[in-house]
Amino acid sequence: MGEMTQGVPVLEARGITKHFGGVTALDDVDLELRQGEILAIVGDNGAGKSTLIKAITGAMSRDGGTVFFDGQEVQVETPSDAKDIGIETVYQDLALVNELSITKNIFLGREIRRDDFLGHWFGALDFRRMENEVRDLFQRLDIRITDIYRDAQAFSGGQRQAVALSKTVMFGKRVAILDEPTAALGVRERKAAMKMVTSLKEFGLSVIMITHNMDHVLNYCDRVQIMRLGRRIAVRDVSEVDGDSLVGLITGAIDANEVRA
Repeated sequence: MGEMTQGVPVLEARGITKHFGGVTALDDVDLELRQGEILAIVGDNGAGKSTLIKAITGAMSRDGGTVFFDGQEVQVETPSDAKDIGIETVYQDLALVNELSITKNIFLGREIRRDDFLGHWFGALDFRRMENEVRDLFQRLDIRITDIYRDAQAFSGGQRQAVALSKTVMFGKRVAILDEPTAALGVRERKAAMKMVTSLKEFGLSVIMITHNMDHVLNYCDRVQIMRLGRRIAVRDVSEVDGDSLVGLITGAIDANEVRA
């Protein structure tokens, strides 16, 4: 699946814990993301996959645990904190604003001001520069969307996913976190989306991908972390597992100690 550095993880979480009232959603969960890899996180509904990502990236407060970036402890209390250190997250709902153009969606919250008195004194935006950057980005990623002035609601699910993923290349300096990136897509659009996911590595990003699709885990990912009932059950190289053993680990039919190459 490509070369990876197995030294200090680019992103590491230790002892992540989260309670909702009397319910333990995350129970002392660890995670390590190596440089240049795609790490899948799998598990049944309610296993804690999305909660773990939200707790790590500041989208949700956590009750315990520590986050490290390049081996150094970091304080990630809000999504802005995560973005500042180079983590870009794409959630299942894509978080695109239907009534805004593709360009405005990509630069939402990160708009470029004009470099003149209108920009300095009145906050006027440099739409030409932003549009040029979007076109250059789409060309690099082979995204064939030319009408970047149209509202996001005019595009298909696959095109919208391509726009959301492109933001991780534009702004994700080190890590891209994807929550079910192909969940609402058809077969052809899923294949195109996964091609984009693998291309993120070519742009220097390390990737965490939550998914229910075992074929995507086995064909596109380097390692897989299995979650069950708020706990990390196992972490395996993809070469060590197949579809049956993954399902067994997810459901508890197979003990984590039984599955090895």
